[in-house]
Amino acid sequence: MEAVKRIIVVDLLYLGDLLFAHPFLSGLRKLFPAARIDLVANSNFAELMRINPNLDHVYSYNKTWNTGRSYKFAKKLKMNNYQLGLNIHGNWRTALLLKVIAANYNIGYGGQGRGIFLEQEVNQTIDGHMIDSYLDFLNKLTQNEQLADHFSDEQVYSSSQITDIPQLEISAEYLQSGIAKLKMIGLNQEQKFIALNTGGSWPTKRWPVEHFTELAAWLIENSWPVLFIGGPGDQERVAQILAQLPDSEYLFNLTGQTSLVELTAVLKQAELIVSGDTGPVHVAAAVGIPTVTLFGPSDEKKYAPRGRADNIVIKNTGLNCRPCGEHECPLGHFKCLRELTSELVIDSLKARGLI
Repeated sequence: MEAVKRIIVVDLLYLGDLLFAHPFLSGLRKLFPAARIDLVANSNFAELMRINPNLDHVYSYNKTWNTGRSYKFAKKLKMNNYQLGLNIHGNWRTALLLKVIAANYNIGYGGQGRGIFLEQEVNQTIDGHMIDSYLDFLNKLTQNEQLADHFSDEQVYSSSQITDIPQLEISAEYLQSGIAKLKMIGLNQEQKFIALNTGGSWPTKRWPVEHFTELAAWLIENSWPVLFIGGPGDQERVAQILAQLPDSEYLFNLTGQTSLVELTAVLKQAELIVSGDTGPVHVAAAVGIPTVTLFGPSDEKKYAPRGRADNIVIKNTGLNCRPCGEHECPLGHFKCLRELTSELVIDSLKARGLI
């Protein structure tokens, strides 16, 4: 196999999954310190991946593109003449993209016949956290006979010593843009606040509006500044909550008003975040602030935030139907999150000394 000078990684998963891939990308850079490493990422989240120092270029792929547009996108990337292609997502779309990109040697998650597009098919043997699965993929790269001559024992050892905690380092420029956003709404840099993220990629990942309202009411009554954050799709939900709260000098809202990188800088200033299992809580963990994550249908063993600070998981332990992984409650009762009360969250925060 010729020298590996250019590598393409394909991962079209959600923001949290992309952050979980950060340790993998750090290890990949240890294995191939001089190679160009590019990433194909979901266009909704590509912006944040561009601040990863282990990547040379991030290509935005829009998952709404039809077959023709997707083919043109992949054919353009083929012109980069990659020696190594890595599919760490593992579905038919990513398999076909990688096939058209046509790296000289492709390794990835197979299954369901997708292995025909790969020189090496990787089986997901880790029944645990997504980060551990990615690092297992990395370990399998070091055992590949075709790649063995492309890295030294020292590089293999170095790749095995990376941290399994995703870390986002923000430049001074981006940090200042986040601070400017906070000043714009009346939050000073010295003023610590609690971030509340009401959104979720699935309806079943969203803690009920009434619980967020009760939590926010308690916090502002106890002189805790509260900042609502999220994307444009969360604005209506936050508006419902704000309509039920009294006017307060402790209440702030940036929902739908930040880019992903600005949101990262904003969260860096927060005291902690309370959220469902969704992208911003993983961003918060990656910048090193405490997180409180309310888990409903998703599996905390696979998807719990990992960070340098305290990462609290709250789940309904009285149910045998979770984690179901469904976008709508199959039983129609949504007890997994509905029964997680604001009092339970407040008590958890008090017990950890966070409020």
